[in-house]
Amino acid sequence: MGLFRKILNIGGNHSEAETAIAAQGFEASDCLKECSGCSTKFPSSVKVESDGDLWGSTKPFGLHLVIPTNKTDWDHDACSTKGTIAHATSSWGESHSIEGIGQVKVSVSSLCSDELVVNDEYALGARGDILVLPFFVWIKNVTVKEVDSVLSTVVGELAASRASGSSVAPLSYPQFPSMSFENDPNSSYVFLCSHKTRDKRCGITAPIMKKEMEIHLRELGLHRDFSDHSPGGVKVTFVNHVGGHKFTANVIIYLKRSGKNIWLARCSPSNVRPIIDECIVNDGKVWPDMVRIVQKFDPIEW
Repeated sequence: MGLFRKILNIGGNHSEAETAIAAQGFEASDCLKECSGCSTKFPSSVKVESDGDLWGSTKPFGLHLVIPTNKTDWDHDACSTKGTIAHATSSWGESHSIEGIGQVKVSVSSLCSDELVVNDEYALGARGDILVLPFFVWIKNVTVKEVDSVLSTVVGELAASRASGSSVAPLSYPQFPSMSFENDPNSSYVFLCSHKTRDKRCGITAPIMKKEMEIHLRELGLHRDFSDHSPGGVKVTFVNHVGGHKFTANVIIYLKRSGKNIWLARCSPSNVRPIIDECIVNDGKVWPDMVRIVQKFDPIEW
Protein backbone atom coordinates (compact mmCIF):
# COMPACT_ATOMS: atom_id res chain seq x y z
CA MET A 1 0.00 0.00 0.00
CA GLY A 2 3.03 2.33 0.27
CA LEU A 3 2.85 3.59 -3.30
CA PHE A 4 -0.86 4.26 -3.04
CA ARG A 5 -0.34 6.33 0.10
CA LYS A 6 2.24 8.39 -1.73
CA ILE A 7 -0.19 8.98 -4.56
CA LEU A 8 -2.99 9.94 -2.20
CA ASN A 9 -0.80 12.43 -0.33
CA ILE A 10 0.47 14.34 -3.36
CA GLY A 11 -0.74 17.92 -2.90
CA GLY A 12 -3.39 16.71 -0.46
CA ASN A 13 -5.85 16.06 -3.31
CA HIS A 14 -6.84 12.73 -4.77
CA SER A 15 -9.64 11.34 -6.86
CA GLU A 16 -12.62 9.39 -5.66
CA ALA A 17 -11.37 6.38 -7.63
CA GLU A 18 -7.94 6.40 -5.99
CA THR A 19 -9.47 6.65 -2.53
CA ALA A 20 -12.05 3.92 -3.09
CA ILE A 21 -9.62 1.54 -4.79
CA ALA A 22 -7.05 1.92 -2.01
CA ALA A 23 -9.75 1.39 0.64
CA GLN A 24 -10.62 -1.95 -0.96
CA GLY A 25 -7.07 -3.23 -0.60
CA PHE A 26 -5.80 -2.72 -4.14
CA GLU A 27 -2.44 -1.12 -4.90
CA ALA A 28 -1.59 1.25 -7.70
CA SER A 29 1.01 -0.01 -10.12
CA ASP A 30 4.22 1.97 -10.34
CA CYS A 31 4.78 0.58 -13.84
CA LEU A 32 3.71 2.27 -17.04
CA LYS A 33 0.32 1.07 -18.25
CA GLU A 34 1.50 0.99 -21.88
CA CYS A 35 4.20 -1.17 -23.42
CA SER A 36 6.32 0.96 -25.74
CA GLY A 37 7.44 -2.11 -27.66
CA CYS A 38 3.94 -3.12 -28.73
CA SER A 39 3.35 -2.47 -32.42
CA THR A 40 -0.18 -3.90 -32.56
CA LYS A 41 -2.94 -1.31 -32.94
CA PHE A 42 -6.69 -1.27 -33.22
CA PRO A 43 -7.93 -0.31 -36.71
CA SER A 44 -8.38 3.43 -37.16
CA SER A 45 -12.11 2.82 -37.63
CA VAL A 46 -12.48 1.87 -33.95
CA LYS A 47 -13.65 4.85 -31.95
CA VAL A 48 -13.38 4.60 -28.17
CA GLU A 49 -15.02 7.03 -25.76
CA SER A 50 -12.19 8.88 -24.02
CA ASP A 51 -14.09 11.42 -21.92
CA GLY A 52 -15.46 10.96 -18.43
CA ASP A 53 -14.40 8.95 -15.41
CA LEU A 54 -14.49 5.16 -15.57
CA TRP A 55 -14.75 4.63 -11.83
CA GLY A 56 -18.29 3.70 -10.78
CA SER A 57 -19.47 3.22 -14.37
CA THR A 58 -20.73 -0.28 -13.53
CA LYS A 59 -22.56 -1.66 -10.51
CA PRO A 60 -21.04 -4.04 -7.94
CA PHE A 61 -22.06 -7.69 -8.10
CA GLY A 62 -21.37 -10.65 -5.87
CA LEU A 63 -21.75 -13.59 -8.24
CA HIS A 64 -20.84 -14.12 -11.87
CA LEU A 65 -22.31 -17.15 -13.65
CA VAL A 66 -20.64 -17.97 -16.98
CA ILE A 67 -22.19 -20.41 -19.49
CA PRO A 68 -20.04 -21.97 -22.25
CA THR A 69 -21.58 -21.81 -25.73
CA ASN A 70 -18.71 -22.66 -28.12
CA LYS A 71 -19.49 -19.33 -29.86
CA THR A 72 -17.84 -15.91 -30.11
CA ASP A 73 -20.97 -13.89 -30.87
CA TRP A 74 -24.61 -14.20 -29.86
CA ASP A 75 -28.10 -12.88 -30.44
CA HIS A 76 -28.68 -9.29 -29.34
CA ASP A 77 -30.07 -10.52 -26.03
CA ALA A 78 -27.88 -13.56 -25.48
CA CYS A 79 -29.91 -14.99 -22.59
CA SER A 80 -33.40 -14.48 -23.99
CA THR A 81 -33.98 -17.83 -25.72
CA LYS A 82 -36.35 -19.84 -23.54
CA GLY A 83 -35.44 -23.45 -22.93
CA THR A 84 -31.70 -22.76 -22.76
CA ILE A 85 -29.21 -22.98 -19.92
CA ALA A 86 -28.45 -19.27 -20.37
CA HIS A 87 -32.09 -18.23 -20.05
CA ALA A 88 -32.69 -20.46 -17.04
CA THR A 89 -29.55 -19.16 -15.34
CA SER A 90 -30.46 -15.54 -16.04
CA SER A 91 -33.97 -16.09 -14.69
CA TRP A 92 -32.53 -17.65 -11.52
CA GLY A 93 -30.23 -14.66 -11.04
CA GLU A 94 -33.11 -12.22 -11.34
CA SER A 95 -35.43 -14.04 -8.94
CA HIS A 96 -33.17 -15.34 -6.17
CA SER A 97 -31.47 -13.64 -3.26
CA ILE A 98 -28.85 -15.53 -1.27
CA GLU A 99 -27.35 -14.01 1.85
CA GLY A 100 -23.80 -12.81 1.28
CA ILE A 101 -24.06 -12.80 -2.51
CA GLY A 102 -25.73 -9.59 -3.71
CA GLN A 103 -26.30 -8.87 -7.38
CA VAL A 104 -25.85 -11.67 -9.91
CA LYS A 105 -24.17 -11.20 -13.31
CA VAL A 106 -24.82 -13.81 -16.01
CA SER A 107 -22.70 -14.16 -19.15
CA VAL A 108 -22.49 -16.54 -22.05
CA SER A 109 -18.96 -17.18 -23.23
CA SER A 110 -16.79 -18.73 -25.93
CA LEU A 111 -15.69 -21.40 -23.46
CA CYS A 112 -16.32 -24.88 -24.81
CA SER A 113 -18.43 -27.59 -23.24
CA ASP A 114 -18.54 -31.22 -24.29
CA GLU A 115 -22.13 -31.32 -23.06
CA LEU A 116 -23.48 -28.98 -25.71
CA VAL A 117 -25.63 -30.51 -28.42
CA VAL A 118 -23.55 -30.60 -31.60
CA ASN A 119 -24.38 -27.67 -33.91
CA ASP A 120 -27.36 -26.70 -31.77
CA GLU A 121 -26.25 -25.63 -28.31
CA TYR A 122 -29.56 -23.84 -27.78
CA ALA A 123 -31.64 -26.99 -28.33
CA LEU A 124 -34.41 -27.56 -25.79
CA GLY A 125 -33.31 -29.95 -23.07
CA ALA A 126 -29.64 -29.61 -23.95
CA ARG A 127 -27.20 -30.17 -21.14
CA GLY A 128 -24.49 -27.68 -20.35
CA ASP A 129 -22.05 -26.33 -17.79
CA ILE A 130 -21.98 -23.29 -15.50
CA LEU A 131 -18.84 -21.64 -14.12
CA VAL A 132 -19.51 -20.05 -10.73
CA LEU A 133 -17.27 -17.05 -9.99
CA PRO A 134 -15.61 -15.78 -7.84
CA PHE A 135 -15.72 -19.28 -6.31
CA PHE A 136 -13.97 -20.95 -9.29
CA VAL A 137 -16.43 -23.86 -9.26
CA TRP A 138 -17.89 -25.74 -12.22
CA ILE A 139 -21.36 -27.26 -12.28
CA LYS A 140 -21.24 -29.71 -15.17
CA ASN A 141 -23.86 -31.65 -17.12
CA VAL A 142 -26.85 -29.66 -15.88
CA THR A 143 -30.19 -29.58 -17.71
CA VAL A 144 -32.43 -26.57 -18.08
CA LYS A 145 -34.98 -27.89 -15.60
CA GLU A 146 -32.26 -28.50 -12.98
CA VAL A 147 -30.67 -25.03 -13.15
CA ASP A 148 -32.87 -23.43 -10.50
CA SER A 149 -32.49 -26.10 -7.84
CA VAL A 150 -28.79 -26.81 -8.33
CA LEU A 151 -27.78 -23.13 -8.30
CA SER A 152 -29.77 -22.47 -5.12
CA THR A 153 -28.12 -25.46 -3.45
CA VAL A 154 -24.53 -24.98 -4.60
CA VAL A 155 -24.34 -21.19 -4.36
CA GLY A 156 -26.02 -21.28 -0.96
CA GLU A 157 -23.46 -23.73 0.37
CA LEU A 158 -20.51 -21.84 -1.09
CA ALA A 159 -21.74 -18.55 0.36
CA ALA A 160 -22.27 -20.11 3.79
CA SER A 161 -18.81 -21.70 3.79
CA ARG A 162 -17.19 -18.42 2.82
CA ALA A 163 -19.08 -16.51 5.52
CA SER A 164 -18.06 -18.98 8.21
CA GLY A 165 -14.47 -19.21 7.04
CA SER A 166 -14.68 -22.98 6.85
CA SER A 167 -12.99 -25.00 4.16
CA VAL A 168 -15.06 -26.69 1.46
CA ALA A 169 -14.82 -30.43 1.00
CA PRO A 170 -15.12 -31.82 -2.54
CA LEU A 171 -18.63 -30.91 -3.65
CA SER A 172 -20.99 -33.84 -3.88
CA TYR A 173 -24.78 -33.81 -4.18
CA PRO A 174 -26.55 -37.19 -4.36
CA GLN A 175 -29.77 -35.40 -5.29
CA PHE A 176 -28.11 -34.42 -8.60
CA PRO A 177 -26.71 -37.79 -9.75
CA SER A 178 -26.14 -36.80 -13.37
CA MET A 179 -23.99 -33.76 -12.56
CA SER A 180 -20.40 -33.27 -11.50
CA PHE A 181 -19.00 -30.44 -9.40
CA GLU A 182 -15.38 -29.42 -9.88
CA ASN A 183 -12.91 -26.91 -8.49
CA ASP A 184 -11.57 -24.96 -11.48
CA PRO A 185 -7.79 -25.48 -11.80
CA ASN A 186 -6.97 -22.07 -13.30
CA SER A 187 -5.42 -19.27 -11.27
CA SER A 188 -7.20 -16.56 -13.25
CA TYR A 189 -9.86 -15.85 -15.84
CA VAL A 190 -9.85 -12.90 -18.24
CA PHE A 191 -13.11 -12.03 -20.00
CA LEU A 192 -13.28 -9.82 -23.10
CA CYS A 193 -16.56 -8.59 -24.57
CA SER A 194 -16.80 -9.80 -28.17
CA HIS A 195 -20.52 -9.18 -28.70
CA LYS A 196 -20.37 -7.65 -32.17
CA THR A 197 -24.14 -8.09 -32.63
CA ARG A 198 -24.47 -5.44 -29.91
CA ASP A 199 -21.49 -3.28 -30.90
CA LYS A 200 -19.11 -3.95 -33.77
CA ARG A 201 -16.21 -2.45 -31.81
CA CYS A 202 -16.29 -5.48 -29.53
CA GLY A 203 -16.13 -7.89 -32.45
CA ILE A 204 -13.08 -6.04 -33.79
CA THR A 205 -11.13 -5.34 -30.61
CA ALA A 206 -11.69 -8.52 -28.56
CA PRO A 207 -9.85 -10.92 -30.93
CA ILE A 208 -6.91 -8.50 -31.12
CA MET A 209 -6.72 -8.24 -27.33
CA LYS A 210 -7.04 -12.00 -26.90
CA LYS A 211 -4.23 -12.72 -29.35
CA GLU A 212 -1.88 -10.26 -27.64
CA MET A 213 -2.72 -11.65 -24.21
CA GLU A 214 -2.13 -15.23 -25.26
CA ILE A 215 1.27 -14.35 -26.76
CA HIS A 216 2.50 -12.92 -23.45
CA LEU A 217 0.86 -15.64 -21.35
CA ARG A 218 2.64 -18.29 -23.41
CA GLU A 219 5.95 -16.55 -22.74
CA LEU A 220 5.19 -16.78 -19.02
CA GLY A 221 4.00 -20.39 -19.22
CA LEU A 222 0.54 -19.36 -18.05
CA HIS A 223 -1.58 -19.72 -21.17
CA ARG A 224 -4.31 -22.35 -21.11
CA ASP A 225 -6.49 -23.07 -24.14
CA PHE A 226 -9.88 -24.78 -23.98
CA SER A 227 -8.37 -28.27 -23.88
CA ASP A 228 -5.58 -27.59 -21.37
CA HIS A 229 -6.69 -28.21 -17.78
CA SER A 230 -3.28 -28.16 -16.11
CA PRO A 231 -3.45 -26.14 -12.88
CA GLY A 232 -2.26 -22.61 -12.25
CA GLY A 233 -2.92 -21.13 -15.67
CA VAL A 234 -4.77 -18.13 -17.06
CA LYS A 235 -7.66 -18.61 -19.45
CA VAL A 236 -8.73 -15.77 -21.77
CA THR A 237 -12.21 -16.01 -23.25
CA PHE A 238 -14.95 -13.96 -24.88
CA VAL A 239 -18.26 -13.02 -23.26
CA ASN A 240 -21.41 -11.28 -24.37
CA HIS A 241 -22.43 -7.68 -23.65
CA VAL A 242 -21.10 -6.44 -20.30
CA GLY A 243 -22.34 -2.85 -20.50
CA GLY A 244 -20.35 0.21 -21.49
CA HIS A 245 -19.36 -0.61 -25.07
CA LYS A 246 -18.24 2.99 -25.46
CA PHE A 247 -15.41 2.11 -23.07
CA THR A 248 -13.98 -0.54 -25.42
CA ALA A 249 -12.06 -2.64 -24.66
CA ASN A 250 -13.53 -3.98 -21.41
CA VAL A 251 -11.32 -6.47 -19.56
CA ILE A 252 -12.73 -8.37 -16.57
CA ILE A 253 -10.24 -10.32 -14.44
CA TYR A 254 -10.76 -12.84 -11.65
CA LEU A 255 -7.87 -13.90 -9.40
CA LYS A 256 -8.44 -17.16 -7.58
CA ARG A 257 -5.81 -17.01 -4.83
CA SER A 258 -6.65 -13.54 -3.54
CA GLY A 259 -10.34 -13.41 -4.46
CA LYS A 260 -9.88 -10.18 -6.40
CA ASN A 261 -12.06 -9.02 -9.28
CA ILE A 262 -10.79 -6.22 -11.54
CA TRP A 263 -12.77 -4.54 -14.30
CA LEU A 264 -10.68 -2.37 -16.62
CA ALA A 265 -11.78 -0.40 -19.66
CA ARG A 266 -10.37 1.74 -22.48
CA CYS A 267 -7.74 -0.96 -22.88
CA SER A 268 -5.64 -1.34 -26.01
CA PRO A 269 -3.01 -3.83 -27.21
CA SER A 270 -0.26 -1.64 -25.72
CA ASN A 271 -1.82 -2.21 -22.27
CA VAL A 272 -1.81 -6.02 -22.54
CA ARG A 273 1.63 -6.84 -21.13
CA PRO A 274 1.32 -4.41 -18.21
CA ILE A 275 -2.15 -5.78 -17.42
CA ILE A 276 -0.85 -9.36 -17.28
CA ASP A 277 2.29 -8.45 -15.36
CA GLU A 278 0.66 -6.14 -12.83
CA CYS A 279 -3.00 -7.15 -12.52
CA ILE A 280 -2.46 -10.92 -12.75
CA VAL A 281 1.13 -11.86 -11.93
CA ASN A 282 1.48 -9.14 -9.26
CA ASP A 283 -1.94 -10.05 -7.86
CA GLY A 284 -4.15 -7.09 -8.48
CA LYS A 285 -2.09 -3.94 -9.00
CA VAL A 286 -4.07 -1.44 -11.07
CA TRP A 287 -4.09 1.97 -12.72
CA PRO A 288 -7.01 3.94 -11.19
CA ASP A 289 -7.81 5.83 -14.39
CA MET A 290 -8.50 2.49 -16.17
CA VAL A 291 -10.70 0.95 -13.47
CA ARG A 292 -14.48 0.67 -13.69
CA ILE A 293 -14.74 -1.37 -10.50
CA VAL A 294 -12.61 -3.51 -8.20
CA GLN A 295 -13.98 -6.03 -5.73
CA LYS A 296 -12.36 -8.22 -3.10
CA PHE A 297 -14.02 -11.50 -2.11
CA ASP A 298 -12.81 -13.84 0.59
CA PRO A 299 -11.40 -16.82 -1.33
CA ILE A 300 -12.74 -20.27 -0.57
CA GLU A 301 -10.37 -22.74 1.09
CA TRP A 302 -10.44 -26.21 -0.49
